[in-house]
Amino acid sequence: MKATLIISVYKDVSALHAVLRSVALQKETDFEVIISQDCDDPCFDELIETFRASFPIKHLQQPDQGFLKTRMLNKAIRASESDRLIFIDGDCVLHPRFIQQYVRYIQEGRFCISRRVNLDAETSRKIRSGEQTVPGYLEMIRNKSTSVEESFPLWSLLQRKLVPLLGSNMGWFKADLVKINGFDETYVTPGFGEDTDIEFRARKAGIVPFSTRYKTIQYHLFHERPNRENLVKISKDLFAERQKRADYRCQFGLETLEN
Repeated sequence: MKATLIISVYKDVSALHAVLRSVALQKETDFEVIISQDCDDPCFDELIETFRASFPIKHLQQPDQGFLKTRMLNKAIRASESDRLIFIDGDCVLHPRFIQQYVRYIQEGRFCISRRVNLDAETSRKIRSGEQTVPGYLEMIRNKSTSVEESFPLWSLLQRKLVPLLGSNMGWFKADLVKINGFDETYVTPGFGEDTDIEFRARKAGIVPFSTRYKTIQYHLFHERPNRENLVKISKDLFAERQKRADYRCQFGLETLEN
């Protein structure tokens, strides 16, 4: 297969339904999907079955014991059957050329960085309900979505300006993730850490960032955001400690390494 699309989810069924509808409309068809669910709730079972005829799907789960997203991501890497791994969140709807563009740009020795449009509540409602699959420009502007410029397609023009890695829209060559031992499973609070940490270690290992902004386009569905300031501080303090390590491999990742 040309690519593996890894979708991180918890229990938002309507959001994943919207995402899978957009996956079914991809121009590139040679890919697999891994649903990486950070709990063992059966809420997605029926939905996933309805899409199995459209593309290969694996559904990975683990006991609901807190925020263990990085552990699930490592499980998904192990289960993947492609060298090109694309990571998104389960509330991010995809442009029809999303996977096609990642297949074009993911290669060994570099990781792909992109961004997302943040949809407004009304546009998100229409997409969740199935009234539409992806939004239009005028609709997003009229309804006051933010970062709408991230949806302007520039298929051939390379972007030299880099931004920090965003965990909901990134692409990796599998061997590079193996090289740095995958995601650090000691990050167990949401809001910060898993993407910042892996970007830092990848750069330290000589894996270079590459911008795919305006090519790998996605639309983030609106939802209320809880205050996570205290949890973010925990992860930031942990990252500060991790930066002192000489090794670019994390100790607890795809493999457990000796100190």
